[in-house]
Amino acid sequence: MIIPIVFAFDDNYAMPASIAIQSLLDSKHKNTEYEIIVFHDGLKKATIKKMEKICHIRWIKVDKNLLKDVPIGWSGLSTYYRLLIADLLPEYDRVLWSDVDVLFCGDLSDIYLIDMADADWGGIAAEKQDEKNGVHPHYPENKKPYVYMPGFMVVDTKLWREKHMWDRFMNIIKTYGQRLKFFDLDILNLAADKIYPVPFEYCVLENVYDTDDIKNVPEYPWLKRAQGEKSLLNAKNNPIIIHYAGRNPKIWLRKYNEIPEYYWKYIEQSPFYVREYFFPTPITKIKKFLLRFLKHITPVKSWRNKIKNNLNKYRW
Repeated sequence: MIIPIVFAFDDNYAMPASIAIQSLLDSKHKNTEYEIIVFHDGLKKATIKKMEKICHIRWIKVDKNLLKDVPIGWSGLSTYYRLLIADLLPEYDRVLWSDVDVLFCGDLSDIYLIDMADADWGGIAAEKQDEKNGVHPHYPENKKPYVYMPGFMVVDTKLWREKHMWDRFMNIIKTYGQRLKFFDLDILNLAADKIYPVPFEYCVLENVYDTDDIKNVPEYPWLKRAQGEKSLLNAKNNPIIIHYAGRNPKIWLRKYNEIPEYYWKYIEQSPFYVREYFFPTPITKIKKFLLRFLKHITPVKSWRNKIKNNLNKYRW
């Protein structure tokens, strides 16, 4: 059995994507085999070459014209690519999807084989649908008891094709338009007839994982109502996936001394790791100083940009 798992990212997210994939391979059982698939809209050849130092990856280029009418906000376009899973992978009846800002700590065979009882997809229950003080907007039209997060998904692609889910997604975009605040999350919750509640172990938020007391994290009030305190504690102590959502800057963009050791070791393994980014040399510090000073010493914008571009040729 081969377990297909899909990621989507652009060149800016190559570092966390490499860490996610490396940790996925490190945490699998001996007999588990993944097909790692990446949806993208034009990665650099250098990015692809470095990623394939980790393992073989199946690259699928997405036609952006399919998504020309979608509302785009802070989440960008690639977050919508999960809506295309069933049509781009017709050979599979079930597919896993994961965001790339994650660290895998366990094998995914059990969740891939779970009986979802005719649910369209499985995700993490984040908050009660009638929650007045939750993060996600309330849609009275959505009669499901919870709002589900699609950061990690188990997708019944066979059912999606039978139900023509792509048409449903497009119809929701047309109908709701600017009411969509969390974009693909809202669309997936509104379009599905039934969503399977995946255990919280498969999407343990960083704030929950790294705290000494889960009652102190901002997400606790609404997560408790959806998951229960016992479930949250069990997931914190036995995570299968840690999800770095909800805290900025992202974990791989922080200063060296702000990155926990368990994640730092994967940064060092990444083909995208550049030591000078975390430990700037005197030369790189001088370049940064010059870039900041350019605004004051070059009144003409075109000159300033030319100098900046020349300096950036020698960036780490």
